[in-house]
Amino acid sequence: MDGNISFNAISLQTYTLVNDFGIIVNTINHTDIPEKQAAIFSVANADRSNIPNINYTSKKISISGALKHTSQSALDTLIDTFKGYFNRKDANLDIVYGSSTRRYIATANALSIDRDNRSLTAKFKVEFVCTNPFGIETTVTSIINQINYTAATLTVTPTILGSAPTQMPTFTITIDAKTGAGDFISISNNNNNQQISLIGLALLVNDVIVIDCENRTVTVNGNPVNYFGTFLELELNANSITYSDGYDTRTVDIVAGYNKRYL
Repeated sequence: MDGNISFNAISLQTYTLVNDFGIIVNTINHTDIPEKQAAIFSVANADRSNIPNINYTSKKISISGALKHTSQSALDTLIDTFKGYFNRKDANLDIVYGSSTRRYIATANALSIDRDNRSLTAKFKVEFVCTNPFGIETTVTSIINQINYTAATLTVTPTILGSAPTQMPTFTITIDAKTGAGDFISISNNNNNQQISLIGLALLVNDVIVIDCENRTVTVNGNPVNYFGTFLELELNANSITYSDGYDTRTVDIVAGYNKRYL
């Protein structure tokens, strides 16, 4: 962690020795796992229990540090400005971690500021609650990049990274040319038999289909359309994903990627 952090696109690490004032964040606690719910059921006629599933519901993150300025009145103003940064609900909390930035959707749940009389420094602590429990990397990791693809099927076997139980890809398919009346496009997850299909939409050349598994949307040229099946959830490590369509011939661009999700 290199200390860079922002909330709602406002930097929370602004102190410089040259000016000798600003915001100093010296503790960022975001590496605990999210809150989770696990329903436990007794197994009939057995001295044991079973957990059929686990749901991650939310995550808490806290930061602490200091506000410093060159006069009491300037520090008063900085404190007021600083408190105003946290009046947004579900804003982006971006934390540089490792070699990338992790984004949390966060709301400030508590804010405390401790300042001694006549001091030019005030200590603070902010607690955030994140309704999306996972930190999401802001850069996209590619899993498919096929331009001018002409075969009826394509299977790729990417290794999926991150630490959340599943990763949520986005597929973008551009129809460059096609012949034949078999109007369907499907994408399958061969690991768990999930499949999502577009059938009977009378797709045209130059149409752009976007299947966003994170946000559970399917669009053609930006407009929502009906679909069949379920959105793909990629498990960690080795995966197998297949694209297929029903055209006699086709030239398509198939691009897919995901933003790594972390506990």
